[in-house]
Amino acid sequence: MIKKLFKYAREDAGNVAMIFALSIVPICGVVGFAVDFQNTVKQKHRVQVILDSAVLAAARVKQRGEDDAAVTKALQEFVAAQMALESTGLNCNAATVAVVPGEDRIRAQVSCAQNTSLTRVLGHQKMDFAATSSAEYGIDKLDVAFMFDISGSMNSRSRLVNLKAAAKEAINILLPPDAPAELIKDTRLAMVSYNTMVNAGDYFEDVTGVPATRTYTHTIDPGDSGTRPDQGDLLDNLEVTLMDADRSREISPLGDDAVIAIDEWTARNRTAQSLTVDVKVPSTSPAHGQFRSMRLELRGRERRNQIENVVPYALYGDRRGRYNGRQWREGEYSLRIRVYSQRRGRGRKLIDETIDFEIVRSRDAEPVELEYTLTSTCVWERDGTEKFTDGEPKEGAYLAHRQAWFVEDEDHRDGGVWKVGHPNRPDQSWYRGTECRGTEPVGLTNDRNELTTYINRLTAGGGTAGHLGVAWSWYLVSEHWDGVFTGSTAPLTYSEPDSDKVVILMTDGEFNAEIFPEQGRSDAQARALCDSMKSAGVKVYTVALDAPLAGRRVLQYCASGPEFFHQPKTAAELTEAYKQIATSISDLRISE
Repeated sequence: MIKKLFKYAREDAGNVAMIFALSIVPICGVVGFAVDFQNTVKQKHRVQVILDSAVLAAARVKQRGEDDAAVTKALQEFVAAQMALESTGLNCNAATVAVVPGEDRIRAQVSCAQNTSLTRVLGHQKMDFAATSSAEYGIDKLDVAFMFDISGSMNSRSRLVNLKAAAKEAINILLPPDAPAELIKDTRLAMVSYNTMVNAGDYFEDVTGVPATRTYTHTIDPGDSGTRPDQGDLLDNLEVTLMDADRSREISPLGDDAVIAIDEWTARNRTAQSLTVDVKVPSTSPAHGQFRSMRLELRGRERRNQIENVVPYALYGDRRGRYNGRQWREGEYSLRIRVYSQRRGRGRKLIDETIDFEIVRSRDAEPVELEYTLTSTCVWERDGTEKFTDGEPKEGAYLAHRQAWFVEDEDHRDGGVWKVGHPNRPDQSWYRGTECRGTEPVGLTNDRNELTTYINRLTAGGGTAGHLGVAWSWYLVSEHWDGVFTGSTAPLTYSEPDSDKVVILMTDGEFNAEIFPEQGRSDAQARALCDSMKSAGVKVYTVALDAPLAGRRVLQYCASGPEFFHQPKTAAELTEAYKQIATSISDLRISE
């Protein structure tokens, strides 16, 4: 029995070995097919990526006005060059290309064969596949606004020079010099720059509702000084008289502690007539007939030193007996008078007297009208319900006009000083309403010369009110501002078919200047504006040029996505960033 079992076992082992031997081939074939199929799928994906990139590149060639033969050649050369970089074992035919004018579309196909490895045991030497792709080359409409930071930090390390070069590269990509008329017509660029403010230029009055040149007035009413006019304590040995030099007419004797009221005043806090002081030595004085010269020293809001050797002994001298004089300001004065026995203030000092007196406006004097004329097209941020919107500018919606007021100060040489600014910050004298630079915005245009001229004219200085740049970039492409930017610069509507609106925001610093801090600091206002702008469908690219962390963060927040944010540090990186942005914007018009 045991012998039979061993015999059966030997016979069964032989069957198993035979079965295994017969099944090993199909098993290897299945495993090999899975491995080769997976490899072929990966290769097909690579080829698809190459072909997709090729048709996009070909579409840009077609947009430049090249004929179909040039487009086909460019696509095939692109594919061949990229295929040469792929791993061995992949064999592809030349790409077939079809340019379909009626559809404004380029179609391409590549047929390939991937060599197998394990499935060769089954007689399959290769796996065939094909990749297809297409792109539209029709010219969609683009409204693009560039925002440039021209604050003071842009003057360092040639940043402004590098920015200008990079911006011109972007123009060349978006508006190629040899581009077809259709592309030029449907691609429009706008530009705005900012520092502490934005220069609205010729758009100022339409935006703010006030003229660029404004004249402000202030009235100084003489009122009641509380002090009655008084000749003061007259001197015994000198006769001192305040004179109207223009008319050679006496105004009032002058004694110590005198208060002299003047009826006529000019708009600059000066007397309307010229004043002087005449001094005589009466016959009752011991110095009468003994003196030969007199020294007069006036101190106060007017100052004068004078030595007189002959009659009349006057503070400013005379010309052939007619007094010379000056227009005085209100205020307190002292006059020292020294009389000498010899000419030119020499010899014995016979008299030395000092009197103090005050010049005031008469209660009968006419009010004085002061004027201040300001010419400025600088604007600050909006406030109120429109502060973070692109709502059309209208009365009360854009509080950007400048106010001016006169602060009276008796110690000031003009009796006070004009302060200019916004009532929200009346004490911030550094906000005078004229802090913007000289370049006004360029509305949407396809004129390369106009855009290049704008870039060349940029100069830098001042603070960094980045939220203003964000706002005005949006305004330049907003349909609600077509009442300001009119004619050929009028922005497309948001609903315009086959169109895109894009802004490119740029800074090298931290947003740090605002007029309405209760609305948030500059970076907070910028974030709110970016939220609203992106909600309106505007695509936002950002460039943080070697900016500090705060500047990078706000631009990263504003960007439409991570790939829309750039942070170059060098001139070469800045140029490359603008090239990438311009190329990406161009691709918006090519739909796969």
